[in-house]
Amino acid sequence: MTLHRLIYTVTSDCFDCYKCIRECPVKAIRISAGRAEVIEELCIYCGHCVEVCPSGAKRVRSDIDRAKTILSLRSRVVLSLAPSFTAFFRDISPQKLINSCRKLGFHAVSETAVGADIVSEKTREILAEHVEQESGRLLISSACPVIVEYISRYRPDLLSYVIPVGSPMRAHAEYLKSVFGYDTAVVFAGPCIAKKKEADHSGGVVDLALTFSELGAWMEEDVVENYPSKINSNGVSFYPSRSSYGSLYPVQGGAIRSLESIGIPDSWVCESFSGITQIAHALDGLDINSLNIPLFLELLACEGGCINGPAFGSCRGSLERHLKVLSYAEGASKKPIKYALSLEVKADGDPYIEPPISDDEIREALRSVGKYTIEDELNCSGCGYDTCRAFAEAMVRRRAERSMCVSYMRKLAQKKANALLKTMPSAAVVVNQELKIVECNSNFAHLWGTEIEGMYGVKPGLEGADLRKIVPFWKAFKLVLDEQGPELVEEDFKVGKRIIHGSIFVIERGAVAGGLFQDITVPWIQRDRIIQQARKVMRDHLRTVQKVAYLLGENAAEMEATLSSIVESFEGENHG
Repeated sequence: MTLHRLIYTVTSDCFDCYKCIRECPVKAIRISAGRAEVIEELCIYCGHCVEVCPSGAKRVRSDIDRAKTILSLRSRVVLSLAPSFTAFFRDISPQKLINSCRKLGFHAVSETAVGADIVSEKTREILAEHVEQESGRLLISSACPVIVEYISRYRPDLLSYVIPVGSPMRAHAEYLKSVFGYDTAVVFAGPCIAKKKEADHSGGVVDLALTFSELGAWMEEDVVENYPSKINSNGVSFYPSRSSYGSLYPVQGGAIRSLESIGIPDSWVCESFSGITQIAHALDGLDINSLNIPLFLELLACEGGCINGPAFGSCRGSLERHLKVLSYAEGASKKPIKYALSLEVKADGDPYIEPPISDDEIREALRSVGKYTIEDELNCSGCGYDTCRAFAEAMVRRRAERSMCVSYMRKLAQKKANALLKTMPSAAVVVNQELKIVECNSNFAHLWGTEIEGMYGVKPGLEGADLRKIVPFWKAFKLVLDEQGPELVEEDFKVGKRIIHGSIFVIERGAVAGGLFQDITVPWIQRDRIIQQARKVMRDHLRTVQKVAYLLGENAAEMEATLSSIVESFEGENHG
């Protein structure tokens, strides 16, 4: 089966906000023709761009149809439910949720936290072995697929320190297949987008991964009457039983607490960090050779843990989710399931190495957006990059476009507007709601005499000048600037012996208005207006003549057709 891109963009909904670039911890976004797309070879599948996209243009591949296909083709399908389910399906009892999933067609529902218990036990063994053999000073948890992806791509120097144990999802799937038979399909459901990729590349250990959002939508869409809130509890429970301390894995520090509950060597110091940015800062400058104590790191890509995974959306706050998980964990089994993992899963290295860029290329890219000196580099982050230099690098790598630079586009727009004002044959002016001039051209200054022309020579554009002291019919501007006023006033204004034809219009309702003026008493203007009016009369006359000709032609054609039929009729009779 051909799989679509895991995270993709609906281009018609992408509106140049660059928020995905700004929020992406590894800048795995490319802008092409003004639209954002994920760069797969850089992406770590944290799903943060999906969360923050204000227009919902970033989407995640839906696998509901694949799940239905698996249920229809396989004789036994078991659902592995991530331990953060209690925070997502917060108003539904576990028994109702299990019943609802069973009615969808799943043979059994089991807690992924069972796999977390198995991983904790295996991790404890590895920690103990390292102490005995003194074979290492650092070990990193492999529970979070985003972290494994991040280390693989961006910190390959740390890849050998990731413990060779699969994630709880993978360990749980292996356990379930050993119990039910290896022809059993295992479908996972959780809050993580990266689990989809992990399942796709698990070699069939995990057949499919869904998000909680997909599972909820599936239950609502396909079996409305079976949605959990409408299902009665009849005493069903998770297979084979409740998990143990593995149910703490969704919260930051939960894996460490799970390890401590089963006992780990005292010599190990355990630390937990969450959030890619915070983890990157924590790992920067880490000198492993200088560690004088063995260090175990629990790293989680989502801040606060899996309870803040991208599939949670905006449902309630993280504190409530945290408390939900802790409350549910209090009733956990005190006897974790024992299972010896048969597979040693090592993280594969897939580092991304950027080709070098010369300073000349960066300087040329900066010059292309009008940044010639350090002072020109505002580092405003409007483009989504932290610095102008980082933006220039992205342009050289063809991931960014000049139009993303806000200051460049503002200057470009200003230049175009200024050029248009200067070359416009009419007198043009722009004013604000206080009737202060924002901008005008030389023709406007010339229209009002030598004194105003002199002011324009001193201060081109007359910015800040009071329109009421220059234009006698300023009340027309006031009318247009009124919130309830007309959008356009077109009128001939008598000013002394002159007649000024003006078009005054709204630029921004209640805030900015513009005006175009011509002195129509000037001979060449009069001549042009006469020519215009004459052409208008000629066009109107020509249209009238064409209408008459059309009607005459239509009547003539009808008459000709009638007479022809009569002649043919009589000719036919004579022939007979």
